[in-house]
Amino acid sequence: MPTLAHDRGGDLRRYELAFRVLEQVDGVTDLPAFKTALTGALADVYRVRSTTFFVGRTAQLACADPSPTIIGITRHMLPEYQDMWFQHDIFSTPRALRSMIDTRVSTLGEINGGTQENRLYVTNYLQRHGIESATAMYLDVCHGRKALVGLFDRDPDRIGVQEISSLRLLARPLAQIARGLPESAADQDTVLAKLSPRQAEVARLVGEGLSNATIGAMLHLHPASVKKYVTRILAITGMRNRTELAIALRNTGTS
Repeated sequence: MPTLAHDRGGDLRRYELAFRVLEQVDGVTDLPAFKTALTGALADVYRVRSTTFFVGRTAQLACADPSPTIIGITRHMLPEYQDMWFQHDIFSTPRALRSMIDTRVSTLGEINGGTQENRLYVTNYLQRHGIESATAMYLDVCHGRKALVGLFDRDPDRIGVQEISSLRLLARPLAQIARGLPESAADQDTVLAKLSPRQAEVARLVGEGLSNATIGAMLHLHPASVKKYVTRILAITGMRNRTELAIALRNTGTS
């Protein structure tokens, strides 16, 4: 039976891995920079031979991303994947997607199966190229799109229980960051461009972390009126909450 000290050690390792990744993506200013920073951080922290970042309107369509971000040994495999295998990616099966929506991270061992084509994807594509460990993380990113982030290695035991738990800890804060990022540097000014001058003024103060009561006192508004402004601002900008709005404004340099 594991000891309490062992359990605490495992918890510390999970959090340590997650924080190391978050440190490396902190301060990115747009989605392309986030993709590059995250794939590099995952490869570095989890010591895997390759990481990938595919984006699409849905998780299934992400597999058809024509220009994914790839680091490591799977880069040379991309042309074959795009030509023959993207429609049969085992991580795009309904079973895999249900698992990832529930837990945000799935491994080959958890979702093995699918159609004959899905099984061939594993044996005739991944394993033929020496890939024995494959893990995918599901993220919501900007403009309502979805991302599949992959970690691949030749060692079947590279991503173990602690690493999977750590990746699941990471998924929520990573998605929160990604949803608040502009599509590109050219889009950074669009966060406030859709708002009226008064809405933009409220948004800037929200971005500074101020409460509705404080904003109301500064702008001579009732807190209930500020709340209505914030609700409308979130709807217009497509942000889910105040934190996402603050991240987006920070990345534009307007808060």
